[in-house]
Amino acid sequence: LTQSVVASDATLAIVENQVRVLTSGTVLNKVVDKLNLVSDPEFNGQDSGGLGVMTLIRSILSRNDEPGADADRRRALAVGNLAESLSVERGGKTFVISVSATTQNGEKSALIANTMTDVFLQTFGQIQSDTAGRATNELTGRLDELRKGVEVAERKVEDFRATHDLVDAQGHLISDDEMLKLNQQLAIARARTLELNARAASARSIDVNSVLSGTLPEEINSNTMSELRSQYATLKQEADRAAIRFGPRHPELQALNAQLAGSRDRIDGELRRIASSLQVDLKRAVQLEQDLASRLAQLKVRSGDVNSDLVTLRELEREAAAKRSVYEQYLLRAKETGEQKDINTANINVISKAFAPLEPNGPSRAVTVLAGLLAGLASGVGLGAMRGAYASLRETANARPRRRTAERPTPIEDKGYQASPPPAPPVEATRRSGPISALLSAVSNIVPGKARREDSANTRFGSPASGSPTVAESAKRNPVYSARPEPVSPFAPRRPAPAGYEQPQAQQGAYASHPQQTYPAAPPMQAYPYTQPPPAGYPYPPAMTPHAGQVPYPQQQSAYPRAPWDKANQASEAAEPQASIEEIRASLREFREAVRELTESRSHRRYF
Repeated sequence: LTQSVVASDATLAIVENQVRVLTSGTVLNKVVDKLNLVSDPEFNGQDSGGLGVMTLIRSILSRNDEPGADADRRRALAVGNLAESLSVERGGKTFVISVSATTQNGEKSALIANTMTDVFLQTFGQIQSDTAGRATNELTGRLDELRKGVEVAERKVEDFRATHDLVDAQGHLISDDEMLKLNQQLAIARARTLELNARAASARSIDVNSVLSGTLPEEINSNTMSELRSQYATLKQEADRAAIRFGPRHPELQALNAQLAGSRDRIDGELRRIASSLQVDLKRAVQLEQDLASRLAQLKVRSGDVNSDLVTLRELEREAAAKRSVYEQYLLRAKETGEQKDINTANINVISKAFAPLEPNGPSRAVTVLAGLLAGLASGVGLGAMRGAYASLRETANARPRRRTAERPTPIEDKGYQASPPPAPPVEATRRSGPISALLSAVSNIVPGKARREDSANTRFGSPASGSPTVAESAKRNPVYSARPEPVSPFAPRRPAPAGYEQPQAQQGAYASHPQQTYPAAPPMQAYPYTQPPPAGYPYPPAMTPHAGQVPYPQQQSAYPRAPWDKANQASEAAEPQASIEEIRASLREFREAVRELTESRSHRRYF
C-alpha cells in the first residue's frame, strides 16, 4: 500500500502526531503492563531515594482510603515516572524520531526504549485498523439508507414514464421514434401516390391499337398482356395467309377474323383491368398518405405536452443519477476500508534498536565535586554578607537611642545642688566592629592623659566598694551626671556641706537644724519649702527633703569624700583636656551626621 505524497508541512504535522501518540497514555499503560513496572520500586514510588520520600509525603498528605486506591496510585506513579524517564524528540529537520529512557540500569533503559517502539508500532497499526473498521461500519450503515434512496428515485422515474407514456427504447422515446417513422412513411406514401397517379394516367391514355402497334409502357406491361399480344400476332399471321389462300369470304378466314376480334377484346379488357388496378392503387396510396399525415399531425400536437413532461423526467433522472453515484462511491469506499481493516498500513520502520550504554549518563565526579565546592563558596559568601548586613542593621538600630540622648539639650547646672551620682553597676566593655568601635578607639587614643588622671583620682579618693565605679568614672561615662543633683532619700542621713558650698537662701530660711540637742517634742507640721525642679533629662525621680522638725534622730555625717565639692580639683581637671573634648565633640558631630544620613537611607528597610 502506498500513500500519496503530501506537502512538507503536512508531513511534519504527521510526524508530530506520531510523537504525541508515542508518548500518549495508551502506549505508556501498555508498556507498564508489559514490563510490570508497577512492581518496580524505581517506578512505583517505593524507592529509598528522594522519589520515595516525596511519594511518602504525598501519601501522608493525600486522603484516599478506598480499597483499590493504593494499587491505582502505584500504577499512576509508574506511568508518571515512566513518562518522566522517557525522551522522545525528532532529530533536526528529518523524519526520524529518537526514543531514549533514563533509569538506574542501562539494560532496563534499553528494554524500555525497545518496548516503547514495539508497543507504539502495534498501537499505531491498531489505531489505523480501528479507524478503518469504524469507517467501514459507518459506510455500511450508510449504504442501506443510500440504497433505499436510489431505489425510490428510480421508481419515481419509471412511474412518471409510465404515467405520461414516456417509454424509452434504445435511449429514445417511442413517441419520437414513431414520429420519425410516420414522417418517413408519409414521404414514401406521397411518392407512391405520385407514381400510381402517373401510371394510372398513362394507362388511361393507351388503347388496343397502341398496344398492338407499339411497345408497351412499363406500367401496363404484364405477362397476360404479353401472351395476349403473342396470340393476337399468331392469329393475325394465320388470317393473312388464309386471306391470300382462300379469299375474304372463306369460312376459315372468317373464323380467323373472329379469333382476331376476340383477341383484341381480350387485350382491351386487360388494358381496362390494368388501368382500374392502377386507379385502385392510386386511391389506396392517397388514403395511406392522408392517414400518415393525420397521424403525424397528432404526434406533433402531442410532442408539445411531452416536452413539459420531459423536463420533469430529466430532473427525476438527474436526482436518481446523483443518488446512484453517491451510493456507488460509498459502496466502493466501504469495500476498500473493509479490505484495509485487516492490513497494517503504518508507514513506520525501526532504523535501529536501543542498546545499553557503556557509561552512565550524567556529570562526572570531578564536575560534581567542583560544583559542590563552588556552591559551598557561594553559600559562605552569601551567609557572610547576610551576617554583615544584619550586624550593620543592629548597629544602626542601637545608634538611634544614643543619638537621641546626645541630641537632648544640656540642663542648666545648679552648683548649689551638685552631688555625686549614685554608684552604678560595673559596665563591661564589649569591642564591636563598625564605625562606632573605630570612633571609640580614636577617642581613647586622643585622651590618654585624662584617663590616667581619673584613675589616679579614684585611687586617691578610694571607693566604698572595690567593684563600684567612682564619681569621676560615672561623670566620664555620662557627662550629664556631673550637672545633675544627686537624689536624696527622705530617710537618709545628710552629709556635711564642704567649705565653700553655698547654701540656697530659700532653704536657709525654711529649715533649722538641731545637732547635739536633746530631742524635744516634735513641732507641728510646717509647709515644705520651695524646691527647685530637677533639670530636663534627669534620670531619677525627685526626692522630697524632710523637714528638720520631722526627723526624730540626728543625722550622721558621712565620711565619704565627694569629688564634685572640690572646686579647685574640678577646675584643674577641666582645663587640661579642654582641647581634646572639643575635638571629640567635633568628631561626634560628624559621626552624628553620618549616622543620620545612613538612617535616612535605610528608613525603608525592614529590621529584624
